[in-house]
Amino acid sequence: MRVIMILCIGCAVWPLVHAADESPSTVADAVTLGARVAALEARVSELEAKQAPKTAAAVKPVLEIHTEEWCAPCKVLKADIAAAGELPVEIRYVKFSGQVPAFRWVDSSGKQVTRTGYARGTLQTIVSEVLK
Repeated sequence: MRVIMILCIGCAVWPLVHAADESPSTVADAVTLGARVAALEARVSELEAKQAPKTAAAVKPVLEIHTEEWCAPCKVLKADIAAAGELPVEIRYVKFSGQVPAFRWVDSSGKQVTRTGYARGTLQTIVSEVLK
């Protein structure tokens, strides 16, 4: 019984004692593994850096404009948006059916805000409200 016990303990301890062996193959494996880890970390950093601008662009608040072709104020609004160039909000046009033309967005507290009516020159006011 003691012999079996000694053999079991010896089998369990033997790899631990010899694992500290710094043979050329063990050192080479550790160096190779370290180089691979460093290469992977560099690749992850590179990929994260490429995605940072996309993430920032995706954070823009969304302004939905419910519009139709026949809506005169909507045509004025579209012209003002085109003249404004790049806006700090993402514009989405949505066709409405049987409803009043409107703007919709989600405010910072998570509530949906609806605003109707548009007059020339009030685009920046609307954008400011969306950004609040």
